Amino acid sequence: MGLRARLEVFIIAAFLPLVAFVVSLFLQQRDTDIEHARQRVLMLAAQAASQQAEIMTRVRGTLQTLAMIPEIHRYQSENCGATLRRIIPFQPWSTGFAIATPDGRIKCRSGTNVSTVHTVADQGYFRQALATKSFATSDFRIGRSSGKAVLAAAQPLLDDDGTVQMVLLAGLDLKWVGELIKEAAKAPGTVVTVFDAQGTVLVREPDPSGLIGKPMTDHPLVHAIFQTDRGVLEGDGLDGHARIIGFAALDDTGGRIAISVSRDLVLGEVNRRTVWGIAILAGVVATIVVGMWFLLDLLVLRGLRDLQQSASALSAGRVDAMGKGAAAGLRAREIGNTAQAVHDMGAALQSIANKDQLTGLSNRRYLENKVKDLHGSPFDGRGTLALLCIDLDGFKPVNDRHGHHVGDAVLVEVGRRLLQCVRGKDDVIRLGGDEFLVCLSLTLVDRAMPMEIASRIIASLSAPMTLDGVEVRIGCSIGMALWPVDDADFDTALRYADQALYLAKQKGRGRIEPHGAAASADQSDRQPAANQPIGVSAGSDLG
Repeated sequence: MGLRARLEVFIIAAFLPLVAFVVSLFLQQRDTDIEHARQRVLMLAAQAASQQAEIMTRVRGTLQTLAMIPEIHRYQSENCGATLRRIIPFQPWSTGFAIATPDGRIKCRSGTNVSTVHTVADQGYFRQALATKSFATSDFRIGRSSGKAVLAAAQPLLDDDGTVQMVLLAGLDLKWVGELIKEAAKAPGTVVTVFDAQGTVLVREPDPSGLIGKPMTDHPLVHAIFQTDRGVLEGDGLDGHARIIGFAALDDTGGRIAISVSRDLVLGEVNRRTVWGIAILAGVVATIVVGMWFLLDLLVLRGLRDLQQSASALSAGRVDAMGKGAAAGLRAREIGNTAQAVHDMGAALQSIANKDQLTGLSNRRYLENKVKDLHGSPFDGRGTLALLCIDLDGFKPVNDRHGHHVGDAVLVEVGRRLLQCVRGKDDVIRLGGDEFLVCLSLTLVDRAMPMEIASRIIASLSAPMTLDGVEVRIGCSIGMALWPVDDADFDTALRYADQALYLAKQKGRGRIEPHGAAASADQSDRQPAANQPIGVSAGSDLG
């Protein structure tokens, strides 16, 4: 193998670690996108289950309140139906109310239309309410009058001796699913499905295959969903396409709600980025190899030929040929410059990997490397870090009203203001979306200084921003923890800061919440004043 071929092989081998590094970055992003999709569908399913449980609590309370109204006690009164009808506008979850005697005959109802249903004696939930003399609900089912998926509830009213005097009935529709569908529809390819306890599809949006009303118990996916109360699955959905499915049990009904998203859509964007990245990298490598092929001839092989000619000239006694040998030496030094250029390119890619491309701040990968360095450092040599988890308040309306270009400009401005609020030795990291982390280096264990900086951050981010002619007002909430004071494990301390942030959100946003009750009590007088109203204006009202 000649010198040129050996050098080409060496160059290609030198690029292989770089290629592997870039591919690993894209694969890591691929795993991150899948995990994000898994967490999102599980969150939506859990949110739906929580909403349904909340509605059931309201139903129970409403029926217990109705039982104390005199007109309801005297259900033979002609005012009974009118009383029930007056209640409906204040109970948006209800499809109607009725009163039944212990033998199941309906004596009074809120509806004015003639109903074909005159008895509920055959209904399991009604018999359960009579037997237990307590609140009972049905499974999700198709209403006999409405033909829609509903849930029925019954509340017995007892005499002084404990005998059932009458039973209050209420019907619930699935309007809350519509709100969930609106939220889920923000991600393309999302499907919302509600099953009853027998695995029959009650609600499905969208439903191009017409699965509503069909039992799906035999489908492997449905079978797996009913094995546990909550979780995430990956596999072929009811439409036969690969999907990521988050599901949760609907309490008191035995039913399940499933939120799924197309796996191909989740991976589509990252796959495109991977293909383009590898193609660009391959193009760069090919260009360098081809260029080096000619440069080697120009700078190395031609120089070697000159040296050979010079040696022959010197052997013949022609001393003036030394100039060519010197020139050949100058050409050979260009190889060092090429090697330096390759090294610089690798360093640039490493820098890009640790930077958020939108804001220029450090990114999550940088944080992971920092955590590794901290855990690898001697315990005696560790300083104290104040971890400030920051979440923007009012950012979503900015995106919704003015578009992502304004939202991106807001994130860039937030990054700039955060850097102005901290010192040069501190780290400002964008974790993703509108979440940021500030790591403050402390010489001593001191909560006062981080609280002051956090207050400065809240004040800075609450100030108006004018971007592309649009005035934007946002805010932020901050949770704080100290490492290794609150916990020697960095990930645990970071989780404490995130939990404190969640508590700050619960307490009204626009505030700082330190981890731990003692810290909160010490710093309660340092909380900033109430936030200004959060919103966006562009020369008109906020709407």
